[in-house]
Amino acid sequence: MTKKILIAKINSAHGIKGDVNITIFSNDITNFEKYQLFDEQDQVIKLKIISKKNLASYNSLGDAQVIARIENICDRNSAEKLRNLQIFTNRADFSKTKKNEFYIVDLIGLKVLDNQGQNIGKVSNVLHHGASPILEITFEKNSIPKGHEEIDSFAFTNDFFPSVDVEGGLVYFNLPEIN
Repeated sequence: MTKKILIAKINSAHGIKGDVNITIFSNDITNFEKYQLFDEQDQVIKLKIISKKNLASYNSLGDAQVIARIENICDRNSAEKLRNLQIFTNRADFSKTKKNEFYIVDLIGLKVLDNQGQNIGKVSNVLHHGASPILEITFEKNSIPKGHEEIDSFAFTNDFFPSVDVEGGLVYFNLPEIN
């Protein structure tokens, strides 16, 4: 089974002809239209970005915002009904990564190992709140570090996570010491 990846969200209607303002959660907006897109109920969404590449704006998190036209949406009222619609694609449709590269979404579910190679938990989520992604770790019951919760969050930096092995299903974690 392939992973279903949230790749965009419709923010609002734009104009009177049924166009919509979309936030795209991808660094590559030029290939966005090439993905098979669908909603939460797996209904296919066919769209065309109508704002020119140089007219894309970016929100405070660095996500592109574009104007798009969705097939069979021809008026503002129909477009308004799509507000907050989440748009997904399949992880299998992403281009192959180079050596030592990965997609952030691939971190979810990886085992977390400490400096001694002991399994201490797994990556349960990746959060985006600005500067760098934050990994949410669910610690094993017997491996909850002193001063931390069973589920805790850490900035995804080289200081905390010096090594990632997506193919091996592992991420290494330098646990910060709390006095």
